[in-house]
Amino acid sequence: MKKLLLTVAALATIPVCVNAQTRMTINEEFTGENCPPCASTNPGFWHLCDTAPNLTKLIHITYMEPIPSSGWYYMRTKTLSDARDAYYSISSAPHAMYDGHTASPSSSSPGHPFYFSQAEINTEAAIASPFNMTCTNAWNSTFDSVITTVTITCVTPYSVSAPFLRAALVQTNNFATPPGTNGEKDFENVVQAMYPDATGTSLSSTTWTTGTTRTITLRGACPNFVDKSKAPYMVVWIQNDGDKSIAQAAQATPLPDVNNDAASATVIPDLVCSVNGPYTVAHTVTLTNSGANPVTSAKIYYQIDGGTWASTPWSGTLAVGASTTVTMPTATVTVSGPAYHSIYDSVANVNAGSDPNPINNTSGSTFFIESKTATAMPYSTSFEGSDYMVHYASDVANDNVSWIVTYNTTTPLGHTGAYAVRYNCNGAANGVGNFYTLPIVTTSAASEMDFWVSYCQVSTANNDKLEVVYSADCGANWTSIWNMSGTPMATVPANSTAFFYPSSPTQYAKHTVLLNAVPAGAMIGFRATANYGNNLFVDDVNIHSTLGVASIGSAPSDVNVYPNPATDEANLNFTVLNDGKVSISVYDAVGRLMFTNSQTFKGGQQHVALSVADYAAGVYNVVVTTDAGSVSSRFSVVK
Repeated sequence: MKKLLLTVAALATIPVCVNAQTRMTINEEFTGENCPPCASTNPGFWHLCDTAPNLTKLIHITYMEPIPSSGWYYMRTKTLSDARDAYYSISSAPHAMYDGHTASPSSSSPGHPFYFSQAEINTEAAIASPFNMTCTNAWNSTFDSVITTVTITCVTPYSVSAPFLRAALVQTNNFATPPGTNGEKDFENVVQAMYPDATGTSLSSTTWTTGTTRTITLRGACPNFVDKSKAPYMVVWIQNDGDKSIAQAAQATPLPDVNNDAASATVIPDLVCSVNGPYTVAHTVTLTNSGANPVTSAKIYYQIDGGTWASTPWSGTLAVGASTTVTMPTATVTVSGPAYHSIYDSVANVNAGSDPNPINNTSGSTFFIESKTATAMPYSTSFEGSDYMVHYASDVANDNVSWIVTYNTTTPLGHTGAYAVRYNCNGAANGVGNFYTLPIVTTSAASEMDFWVSYCQVSTANNDKLEVVYSADCGANWTSIWNMSGTPMATVPANSTAFFYPSSPTQYAKHTVLLNAVPAGAMIGFRATANYGNNLFVDDVNIHSTLGVASIGSAPSDVNVYPNPATDEANLNFTVLNDGKVSISVYDAVGRLMFTNSQTFKGGQQHVALSVADYAAGVYNVVVTTDAGSVSSRFSVVK
């Protein structure tokens, strides 16, 4: 436990918080990096809290929670987050406590930040506080501890059963990639530490009289994961543990930058293509001066694929806040097939001395080398064992979700086996699609790809999309040759209360795509685009020749319904190139099968009459399926 000091430290350059003449309220939010509702709620909630008039009425801070599951970001502050969680008996996220009581208590979902309102802020801030409170915060001489001094003055009598002073070090964190599964990259005012701990400091006196003044100074170590260049600051509040009410709060201005502080950022393409053999890796480092002094020298260390660290010196003049690009020495790796590789960089010896902010010194990048030496057909993968290591899952900028190979040893997730590749569809609507590629295979005009899909929606309104795509220029451009989305792709009923994981092979559906349009040596993969849905799984991919197959189907095209909207009868139009069996199915808006029929069609343009006289008014999906794939079209019925 950190030592509690009852004296005022004589410190230079001490930021001072605003003198609170009236009540400064405090909103404590409980959120999580794996919580989908948190991702959709937080931007609007934070915007309300950060609106200019509210900056003088409200302080909002955030605790990370293991809801619905824990992540590494939560684990950094687990002890204090768990303590505050238990203090308020929090059982859901996102959840907000306002001045110690459940926020928005009269809403349909008490505590949910979505319902937090300006009227609620105005009402709470208008309540007179029994205290004025000021605070200061400063670094110690070695920048590894924070010294916080709080002065409390009673302005009206105050009598409670168990008053405590609580003090939290707060920082906003912005990540390049989401730390969890809900897609959030930005987290406002996250509590990093509490001094002396989450219990706080007992104010001893349960009765305060007008004019009573106390000064309390706290000294506590700053966690190593706090980036001291990102404006951390202290928040303090007086809370009665009898009823958890908060009488007053205050916050300090941001702590100043440390003296010598350099940050590194590794820059390298995340996907490169090379034939098997030696490959020369070239990369750069963005060196940034994040401290208070100019940087004139540093040493940059680098490591390739976990090998021996090497270093290169840097010298120059880097002004405060400025950045420069440093070209690093090249290294050679051996390509023997598609695989991931890693580069790590670390800056040290800043201005020939130490850097007191180590959290931003080290950076790294994982990049994928796609082997241009093609694999011969037939090629198949069930993503079992080490097989998944040869696939590339992109982390596209502006996308909130990504592909990941996952498994379950008790209830197998795959169509066959324990493994399958999963795409979390709970990302931004109409977001950028993410790619999952297969090794380059020696495809030809007489080849096709089979694969199995298991997919769940949150509701039938979620039109998450899956495509088969190829690229002839190492991922710079992609061409789609098959797609399916929404209800026609769903293999289980929609589920809005839990993340879906397949529990039986019957929850998968097979799809086949002709590869006649794919040029030799091109990359083939899947592209998925999120629309706030649930989970999508792909398993048992097989690329093989169609030579010797008696009947080769063709994917339907030009699928449309006329008239649209329809009343009694609709005409379904579509085209198939070759003779073959075609299945036609109609689904309503909640995914119920309204009609299905399968018959053999001659190649060419087709016209099928659909009777909709008995259909209720609404939106419907018609799905046309052949051995080579499925295409859907949406139409409406009016009465």
